[in-house]
Amino acid sequence: MAAPKTTKWAIEPHTKAKHEVLMRYLLAWFPILGQSAFPYIRYIDAFAGPGRYSDGEDGSPIIAIKTAMKYRHLIKGRLSFLFLEKRQDRADMLRRVVEEIKIPSHFDVKVVDGTFDEEIANFVDKQAGMVPIFAFIDPFGWTDIPFSSIRRILTSPHCEVLVNFMYEGINRFISLPEQADSFDELFGTENWREINKLSDPNERKQEFHNLYMHQLQSSAYAKYVRSFEMKNIRNSTEYYLFYATNSLLGLKKMKEAMWRVDPSGDFTFSDATNQNQLVLFEKGPRSDILRAQIIDQFHGQEATVQEIEDFVIEKTAFRETHYKKVLKEIEHAYLARLEVINPPVTRRKGTYRDPSMRLRFAPK
Repeated sequence: MAAPKTTKWAIEPHTKAKHEVLMRYLLAWFPILGQSAFPYIRYIDAFAGPGRYSDGEDGSPIIAIKTAMKYRHLIKGRLSFLFLEKRQDRADMLRRVVEEIKIPSHFDVKVVDGTFDEEIANFVDKQAGMVPIFAFIDPFGWTDIPFSSIRRILTSPHCEVLVNFMYEGINRFISLPEQADSFDELFGTENWREINKLSDPNERKQEFHNLYMHQLQSSAYAKYVRSFEMKNIRNSTEYYLFYATNSLLGLKKMKEAMWRVDPSGDFTFSDATNQNQLVLFEKGPRSDILRAQIIDQFHGQEATVQEIEDFVIEKTAFRETHYKKVLKEIEHAYLARLEVINPPVTRRKGTYRDPSMRLRFAPK
């Protein structure tokens, strides 16, 4: 989608899906952090927009406020919202929309007419190491989200980001020589230049995706990174949502949000096939894929139930709620492939409640 020129614009289906992922994650983030020992928690919307679409749909800042208000009685400390919007007409409208809401006394809402890279340094540096921050970074292009600013946020162990990586626009302009410096800033490296030489479009897309993910992990030191692909009406990739965190609990909750929007586990939403609802597929997780991943990882080894769960959460697209059914399938249908070493006396076959129970997987 090209950047709109008007104050407001119509919402697109994949944007609704993006907001659904955001809202479902915040349903967990606000109460978890709000009941923690932190006296302050911060929410940042780096490209906030006007707060409302032309058809009346709430924008991401209002979604965040309304989601937090569901848990206002559970949030012990102060919750601060920082909304950044460089266009004054949109910032002014956002202020008017916020004024329509009765904000709880322990919530602070600030709308700033400024850009992400200009404003984030002072804000984050003042809070570094002290305050949990969730930053939703949702631009129309790529020139205003230098990787150095993403890294600055993730430097703090309690901070995390959800970044809109605008692949369609990036792919269209990345070969222009005059844009090279901008893409160096976007990726935080010049390694994209070699990828740009690839001729196969699918390989290029995958490698650009992998490079940005690698940068979040290796340069911004995010322990956990997941992505969600959004496609447009032509069924081509519009952008990726990248989530980066150092919290295993945060990873669990984000994967739960993504599975709610796309229960197929492909983590893809396409306007071309789903213009009227947020769920792309009705099918559940592919147990055959998870079974193959578990066997590939643990064949010829022993592992505890907890170690298997950690692998599933950290290294696969699947959730912690999926793997026990797969273990049961392996134990029942593939008897030679799985042996329980130390089952509790009361254990029923096909159950894995004890995280310390050890399983032995047959060699391939």
